[in-house]
Amino acid sequence: MRLLVVTGLSGSGKTSVLHALEDIGFFSVDNLPVEMLPGLVSYLTESGNIGEGLAVGVDMRERRFLQEHPRVFRSIRDRGIKPEVFFLEATPQVLLRRFEETCRRHPMAENRTLLEGIEWERERLSGLRETADKVIDTSSYNIHQLRKYVQAFCGPPEGMRQNPQVELISFSYAKGLPCQADLVMDVRFLPNPYYDPALKVLDGRDPQVQAYIRHDKRAAEILNRFVRLIEDVVAFYEKEDRAYLVVAVGCTGGLHRSVAVVCALDERLRSRGISSKIFHRDIPSG
Repeated sequence: MRLLVVTGLSGSGKTSVLHALEDIGFFSVDNLPVEMLPGLVSYLTESGNIGEGLAVGVDMRERRFLQEHPRVFRSIRDRGIKPEVFFLEATPQVLLRRFEETCRRHPMAENRTLLEGIEWERERLSGLRETADKVIDTSSYNIHQLRKYVQAFCGPPEGMRQNPQVELISFSYAKGLPCQADLVMDVRFLPNPYYDPALKVLDGRDPQVQAYIRHDKRAAEILNRFVRLIEDVVAFYEKEDRAYLVVAVGCTGGLHRSVAVVCALDERLRSRGISSKIFHRDIPSG
């Protein structure tokens, strides 16, 4: 089991690092009381549900951390697990700017100025910094650059990286566009099964409706082009380290054409090794 302990100065990006680790398969917990760490390690190892490992954020917000972490880490090493300590820091000027921009209180500045709180915390954590496995200065990173750096350092080999997940949504234009869509495809130009009495009572998940849509040569050609477009966008998203691509497909009622096209897209994307999930927004539940 890989155990990453993310610590360091307040405002240096610890939460962003934990989110980045979570996205590549780590079980992530922020601000865990350090004395609870051995119990969590035991639970995860015994359950076998550890994914890439455990990433834990601990810092000065947990008042007993500095006092107790040597004993706790020692007990974990005795179980054959070596905690890897990532210490995050930034220059005082950068930390000042970040706290001023977010309007958040520094946890160590209760009876001090903001700058005094930053310097007091830095001094108290200096010993931990000296023993850390990796020190990361985030002064010159924005959130996206920090995320990429951490995932490159801690993630699987490049050839094993997962593609972004594609979410496919069918919808009715009469009920409005899905606000979360990155790409929208309008398929109202296709023949409408609604006007066939035998198909009207069905929806686009039914093979008969899907066959009706596929029979139109325009549908096949447009579908092929749209699949290629999605593949190109997925490649860009992967390069930019984005986890999701939301594709919405709309028709008049959101029951036949859009649903059938979403089902066809899902099948073709999966055949190309692209992970996808379906949500038919306007099909009545039950």
